[in-house]
Amino acid sequence: MNWKALYVASRSEKKVTARLTELGLETYLPLKKELKQWSDRKKMVVSPLINGYVFVKLNDQQRELVFKAQGVIQYVRYNGGDAIIREEEIIILKSIEDKGYFAEAGPLEKLSEGDRTKIEHGPFKGMTGMVDRVQGKEIYTLLLESIGYTLKVNLPSDVLSRKITG
Repeated sequence: MNWKALYVASRSEKKVTARLTELGLETYLPLKKELKQWSDRKKMVVSPLINGYVFVKLNDQQRELVFKAQGVIQYVRYNGGDAIIREEEIIILKSIEDKGYFAEAGPLEKLSEGDRTKIEHGPFKGMTGMVDRVQGKEIYTLLLESIGYTLKVNLPSDVLSRKITG
């Protein structure tokens, strides 16, 4: 059984996940919590970490079953076939969600914008990516290669201890 990514209708990720679960499929929808402000109030809102995507774990015989769930558009394709999402990438997404790795980081004096780095500690250990500066904050950019999606995550400076060259 492999993890695959599905494109789903806009703003229907939670409903599609529930429908796929009702069909007996293992699903994963990474979520994030954000404090939203309106003119009259503030509210904590839970929304998808990656808009328009739902992950499903299934075998080849179950491939067509996902289309019984209203809101599924198609499989994410990669190199002429369904994109296979590595278990490692699902674990990373779950770590982002579970551990709330959205902490603001201080300045990284040994790393510059565009430097390729490797994470040495924590739930993302071993992942490589590129440092990007956004409004004076250091943000570590992870590229999830299976689906070609770039995910920006705030990480503390002490986990970015080595530059990757070449």
